[in-house]
Amino acid sequence: MTVIKTSALIRTLVLILFLSSCTLPGNVAPVPGAASPTAVSEEPSATTDQPVVTEAPELGSTQISKTDGMTLVFVPTGNFTMGSDSSSFANERPAHTVFLDSYWIDQTEVTNAMFSTFVDQSGYQTDAEKIGSSYVYNPDSGSSGLVQGADWQHPLGPDSSLLDLNDHPVVHVSWNDSLAYCEWAGRRLPTEAEWEKAARGTDGRTFPWGNDFNGTLLNSADVNLGAGRGNSSFDDGFQLTSPVGNYPLGISPYGALDMAGNAWEWVNDWVDEAYYQSPPSSNPGGPTSGIYHVVRGGSWHDPQDGQRVTYRGWASPDDKDITLGFRCALSE
Repeated sequence: MTVIKTSALIRTLVLILFLSSCTLPGNVAPVPGAASPTAVSEEPSATTDQPVVTEAPELGSTQISKTDGMTLVFVPTGNFTMGSDSSSFANERPAHTVFLDSYWIDQTEVTNAMFSTFVDQSGYQTDAEKIGSSYVYNPDSGSSGLVQGADWQHPLGPDSSLLDLNDHPVVHVSWNDSLAYCEWAGRRLPTEAEWEKAARGTDGRTFPWGNDFNGTLLNSADVNLGAGRGNSSFDDGFQLTSPVGNYPLGISPYGALDMAGNAWEWVNDWVDEAYYQSPPSSNPGGPTSGIYHVVRGGSWHDPQDGQRVTYRGWASPDDKDITLGFRCALSE
């Protein structure tokens, strides 16, 4: 993948070459121009043979993928607390310290427009398209059912389309589909630990924005859900998915958006409900095999508890429905 790297702090480096007898304008190394907001690189002079100097990424750094236009945010090296001692779910306990090398993660979920480019260029066919059906939510009944002809391009069934949904997260995608996209984009699926650190930071918070739930900061099960199932105290403006990045005040400590709500996100790890009992302390990658893969972050369909950054869901690698999406990651 070819990327453009940017930094919160851009330093202009000027190297001046002094000749032994005099200094001439023609012998001054060129000052790097502001051709892009990328990390500053210095071009070696033909006469000085100086090495290229590139600014290292830091907290607040971003980069943009030329493959799909996705903005990625930087997560620095270090420890964070994973899991929760206060959770009622045993698979989230105990809270434990995990060290991760630095990495990048997509700022938002992959959109329909991005996925469309992938399909146009690769000819890829999703699992839902192969079998000709996927699960769709019925707001009248408050339940989901298998609908023939539902897939990522037809999220509500064969008579629906992506009209006005280009900037919404792609859904009806399986783990297999998500993996194929990330590989095409030159990235990969994040590990479960990488996803959680990007969502909560290092202070052990419960939601990307803090410890208190606020239904105006995400797309979750609200008054629009239908059938009396949502939280009537909140109106996030959407019954199903929303445009990515639509809730900027719900941003994570590293600048990632929609880490709670909108669409469930596939991660790379297989599921082991007891994995936290004796996990690796450094760069855990999950079990080596399994039946299900982990999904994180909740969706527009889920209440408050499922939006916690420590909540662990799972699904079969070929499962797909109107709540399942993804984002990618990139090693530093």
